[in-house]
Amino acid sequence: MEKNYLYFHDRFGGAEEHLHGVRKIIYEMRTPYQHIQVVESPTFGKMLIIDGDVQSSLVDEYIYHESLVHPAMLSCESPKVVVILGGGEGSTLREVLKHKSVSKAIMVDIDKDATDIAKEFMKEWHQGAFDDPRATLINTDARAFVETNLSNNSVDVFISDLTEPYEEGPSYKLYSVEFYKTIYDRLKENGVFVLQASLLRVTNYRMHTIIRNTLKKVFPIVRSYFSYVPSFDTTWGFIIASKKIDPKAFTKEQIDSMIKERISGTLSFYDGETHTALFNLPKDIRKLIEVETEVITDSHYIPLERKENL
Repeated sequence: MEKNYLYFHDRFGGAEEHLHGVRKIIYEMRTPYQHIQVVESPTFGKMLIIDGDVQSSLVDEYIYHESLVHPAMLSCESPKVVVILGGGEGSTLREVLKHKSVSKAIMVDIDKDATDIAKEFMKEWHQGAFDDPRATLINTDARAFVETNLSNNSVDVFISDLTEPYEEGPSYKLYSVEFYKTIYDRLKENGVFVLQASLLRVTNYRMHTIIRNTLKKVFPIVRSYFSYVPSFDTTWGFIIASKKIDPKAFTKEQIDSMIKERISGTLSFYDGETHTALFNLPKDIRKLIEVETEVITDSHYIPLERKENL
């Protein structure tokens, strides 16, 4: 039995950490924005680690990315223009492009080094999505792009696939009430905004609840949901916000019908029954997410302790 592993400590905060055995580091780089590692795990295959957080693994990345993309895309009738904030691996873009109605998918990621690493070392993730004629990759600040390059009522779906909002990281001003107001203005009336929103469980839940409460200051409809991602070793939270559309209102039969009509290619995790399950949060979680009062603004962030890498 192979025992000569490196061990990556995925620290959840406080006294909790999860260990991952790593056979080797395939590639490592500290970019101007973040510390990126592509590693090989005997359990999860190739893995992406950013700033000490497991971002995705080859074995189960489809769970995270299908959960992030398809509930929002199907909630929007015939989405044509989709803007992805972040999404360096290209998997979010891959899932968006499965929707037949999409004519333009713009991916905006500030870190060119990160997207270059994904193109070279993570081809299993993006599966050529960067080369699709409907796709445009722009390496610039996502907030500046949304504020200056997009007009009001021009976007069908925004997807935020960003790292969590560290004070000095590249993302924290993309979680503020001021930025969410800009997203609201740029969305069409039947548009949808979805974002990854950190852990959602009875411990380490406040990041999710604060992001949710911030969205509620802007959007009339805000729905939390979660799925269990094995390589994260926890349930992971997502949030959909919209002006008019409630994703929880769809039946499993409606979702299955839309998948058949609107999506090309295969889905491994998401279908109508899964959609219903994602939004049926248990009582304890429902209670936790309703009591939050804190809001993220451009001048008030959530301080987080950066993790250590291998």
